[in-house]
Amino acid sequence: MAKRILVLGGGTGGLVASRKLAEKLRRSIRGGDVEVVLVTDKPFHEFQPLFFDIAFGNALPEDARAPIVALERYGVRVFVDSIERIDLGERLVRGRSREYRYDYLIISLGVEYGWDAYPGLNGNGYHNYTLEAAIELNNALSRFKKGRIVLLVPEIPHRCMMYPHEAVTMLAETYRMRGLGVEVALVTPEKGPLIGLSPEYPKVWLSLYEELGVEHVVHKGLEEVDGAKRVVRAGNVEEKYDLLIKVPPSRPPRPLVASEGFLSKQDSRWTEVRGPTFRHPSYDEVFLPGEHSMPRAGLPTAGIPVHFASEYAADVVLSDIVGLPVPGMTRVMTCVGYYGARRGFAGNCETRYVAEEGRWRVSCYTISTSPFVRLLKEAFYRSWIAQLK
Repeated sequence: MAKRILVLGGGTGGLVASRKLAEKLRRSIRGGDVEVVLVTDKPFHEFQPLFFDIAFGNALPEDARAPIVALERYGVRVFVDSIERIDLGERLVRGRSREYRYDYLIISLGVEYGWDAYPGLNGNGYHNYTLEAAIELNNALSRFKKGRIVLLVPEIPHRCMMYPHEAVTMLAETYRMRGLGVEVALVTPEKGPLIGLSPEYPKVWLSLYEELGVEHVVHKGLEEVDGAKRVVRAGNVEEKYDLLIKVPPSRPPRPLVASEGFLSKQDSRWTEVRGPTFRHPSYDEVFLPGEHSMPRAGLPTAGIPVHFASEYAADVVLSDIVGLPVPGMTRVMTCVGYYGARRGFAGNCETRYVAEEGRWRVSCYTISTSPFVRLLKEAFYRSWIAQLK
């Protein structure tokens, strides 16, 4: 009977892992004895970094999605189904429509958004963490001509740690170029931009804050968002806004909450992983290279770490099944972002696994801040979704 590699999630991690597995197995002598199956709850792969561009008027909604069934041309069987629960002991995944058995399981389900974690956060403000919300934020920004924009980060870590710094500098420079009287403030528990990744990053970003007049307000614990008075309240600050943009608190995916053996006892917002391979702590055939596991692995919650973790997990599975060598996780990850409205930011993050700590360690440095980097970022984003069209 053919072995089955089951991949859960149609985002970055699921796409990268399933495609790599199928393509490598197709070239392998023993590949015909292995089936790659992807289960996702949406008929589309959505490239979520492009939601930012949609919100800021630099992309259209159709630019950010493509039919997930397109993966079948690479040799992946695709099922659109909602995962309900995972039974690790039985090697069984229960979906709403059917059940899925597996020999190997790769889970990359992203995160849920915990909007109800703080009073008033759910019912007030805008965001661009879903396609529909990105369109709403684009409409709100198009109407906004004067006043104070506050971008609120309730807690860290959160999805894409660079995002708030990209967003506030993009907003400040865009409104300045239009000659409109708009103030921009970032209200966050982060003491310095990307301070956990590099001692240099805060200097690079704060210099742009100063150039563009962006306020950086550090709160010591969000208490509430008062929509009636348009105020963000924390223990040490009270910030008024005319337009609120919010970053969602990250929470674990519902299927992993509903299943036993996934959530970290140290911090239940995340799932636990073991060693450099992103294996489940107790089940060698289960891998969790998803955003929901990155903090426990010692990596940032962003698409680039998920990408490389998923490739690495796929390599380990291929080694187990067909004997292909494991090249090791890429030691340098390059991340790119917007740096204001006209430039881009590029940084390298060097990773190393520290066995004594059981975690990856990351050290980052800036490569460039230039218009050329911005063009590279935009080209990469569009090429990503083009692979499915």
